[in-house]
Amino acid sequence: MADPRDSTSPFGVLDFLSWDDEKHGSHYHGAQFQKSFSLMREAGVGFVRFDFLWDDIEPAPGRFVFDKYDRIVNAALKHDIKVLGLLVYNPAWSGQAWNHAPDPMAYARFAQRVVDHFKDRIRHWQLWHEPDNPAFWQHQDKMQGYTALLKQTYPLLKAADPSCIIHLAGMSRSLPGGLKSVYENGGQPFFDVIAIHPFANPLMPGALEALHHLYQTVRRVVEQNGDTEKPIWLTEIGCPGMRDPRAAPNWWLGKNPDETVQAEWVKTIYTGALEWAGVEKIFWCFFRDTKDHFKSGSDYDGLIRHDFSKKPSFEAYRNLTSSFIKR
Repeated sequence: MADPRDSTSPFGVLDFLSWDDEKHGSHYHGAQFQKSFSLMREAGVGFVRFDFLWDDIEPAPGRFVFDKYDRIVNAALKHDIKVLGLLVYNPAWSGQAWNHAPDPMAYARFAQRVVDHFKDRIRHWQLWHEPDNPAFWQHQDKMQGYTALLKQTYPLLKAADPSCIIHLAGMSRSLPGGLKSVYENGGQPFFDVIAIHPFANPLMPGALEALHHLYQTVRRVVEQNGDTEKPIWLTEIGCPGMRDPRAAPNWWLGKNPDETVQAEWVKTIYTGALEWAGVEKIFWCFFRDTKDHFKSGSDYDGLIRHDFSKKPSFEAYRNLTSSFIKR
C-alpha cells in the first residue's frame, strides 16, 4: 500500500514558504502562502521543498513552537502536495553564525523533535543545505563535520519514524567531490536519497550536455561505492526568467535569461534529466520570485512572479505535469 505522505510524481518545487519575517522581506506575509499552494495545485506540483528553520521552531533551548509550520504543512496536504522538509541553520541562541557547522548532538535533538511531530504528515527530510558550499557551511573540512552530523542524526530520526526517508543535503559547488568525501568519511549508511543541485545557464551552448556531464560524474561516484539502489533527486535546479533581463545584475552563472528562455529550460530539464538513470524527482528552484533578496537575476527564478502572476514557465511546467498524468 502506498504511503499517503509520498507521491509518485517526479515534479517538485522549492519555495520559501516559511519566510514571513522582516529579515526575509516578509516574503509570505500572513496567509499569503495559500495563494501559492492554489497555484502549485494548478501547476501539478507533487512535492514542495521548504525550510524548517531551527530558529523558528526552537526559539530557546528545549522550547519548541510548531504553529506556523503546522499551518503550512496542513495547507500543502489540503492541496495534495507532499512535503520535503529542509532542516536548517543554527538558532540565534547557539552562539554561532547561522551557517556555521552546527553542534551535531544539538542538531540531532532538534531534528528528532521535528520528525516526531510531523511523522503523520511528512515522510521526507533533508539534513541541511549545500554543506559543500562555504556560503552555507563554515568552515569547509572535506565534509567531515557534515558526515558526523549524518551519523548522529540518522539513527535518531529512524527511531522517531522508522519509515521516514532521509535525504543527503543537496551537493552543489563541489560536485562530485562533496559526495565522494561523504562516502570516504563513512557516511554511506546514513542517508536514503542522494540529493544534488546541478545548475547551468541555458543561454550557454550545450547547457544540457554540461548538466549531463556533471550528473555522469556523480553517477560514477555512486557506482564506485555500490550505492545505485538509492534514488537521485535534483532538489534544486533552475534559472532566472525576466521580462527585462537588464533589470537586475546578472545571476551567478552569467547573463540573465528572459521569461521565454526560462520556459524552454523548464521543458528541456524535465524531458531530459528524468531519462537519466536513477533520477527520480526534480525540484524547480523556485516557485515564486523573491523581491530584492538575492540582489540579482536569481530573484526571478520563480515559475510565478512576486505578484503571483504566471510566467510562461508556469504554463510549461503545467503542460509537463499534465502529460505525465495522462501517461
